[in-house]
Amino acid sequence: MSIVITGASGAFGRMAAEQLLTRIDPAQLVLVTRTPAALADFATRGVTVRFADFDRSESLLEAFAGGERLLLISTLDVGERRRRQHKSAIDGAVAAGIRHVIYTSSVGIHPHSPAFVIEDHLFTEEALRRSGLAFTFMRDAQYAEVITTMIAPGAVASGEWLSSAADGCMAFVSKKDCVASAVAVLTTAGHEGAVYEITGPELLTFADCARIAAEVTGKPIKFVNVSHEVMQARFDAAGVPRRHIEGTLHEKAGAWGSEEMMSYERAIREGYFALASHHVKLLTGRPARSLRAVFEATRSALPA
Repeated sequence: MSIVITGASGAFGRMAAEQLLTRIDPAQLVLVTRTPAALADFATRGVTVRFADFDRSESLLEAFAGGERLLLISTLDVGERRRRQHKSAIDGAVAAGIRHVIYTSSVGIHPHSPAFVIEDHLFTEEALRRSGLAFTFMRDAQYAEVITTMIAPGAVASGEWLSSAADGCMAFVSKKDCVASAVAVLTTAGHEGAVYEITGPELLTFADCARIAAEVTGKPIKFVNVSHEVMQARFDAAGVPRRHIEGTLHEKAGAWGSEEMMSYERAIREGYFALASHHVKLLTGRPARSLRAVFEATRSALPA
């Protein structure tokens, strides 16, 4: 069995590679990336590292050659570019003879979801269904680490957690659990056609997040629900670009415009992400980490 990981120099890819090397021989692992030098440490351990760029479809056939299972890690862009990239990856997998694609999708898949990001995952899932390849969808909830290391620090510092999500909720999941679940699928049989909802153990509102952050840090944090318009105005005042800039789609690699973030909060508010499962335990044999546990593990990211 040969396993190929795309976007392998990113955090998810590197974590998956490390876990895979505890289960398979390095010769069975192929890591593809736009920056092979960033994976030199894996190459010295006997792992095959190859160049691939989803925006250069001609690079994919050689990069995927000899692979049986492919972990397709969703790219960072939101919108047409990401859909184009994912379609190129799927076409490349078909051409290279890949048999089974495991795709990191998202919870909340619904054709009426207002979250822009869901459009991309819907497109990719449908493209995989039509491809003739075996597939498994890993529908990951929002990473708990995003909450604890990117959102919470500002709230701890200011004493206020602002959101337009109201009492909408999500079962925030540790990235480590998402990686462990994907690795389980990559290394065991019987997952073809399966759809896994990879979530944390409980549904939480942002008010719950603020409460847990306050309990972990011992600092008072007040949850403040604001309107969609007020939240958008705060992004505008902070200089965060919107989805469209001068009439063109905002496609800066790795960046979300404010309208992407606002659409995500709207989807939370309207209940599209209100789903919790036990699929982490089903796949890994242990319960998913709680948001509190992730807060405690990343405590150093929070203001003292």
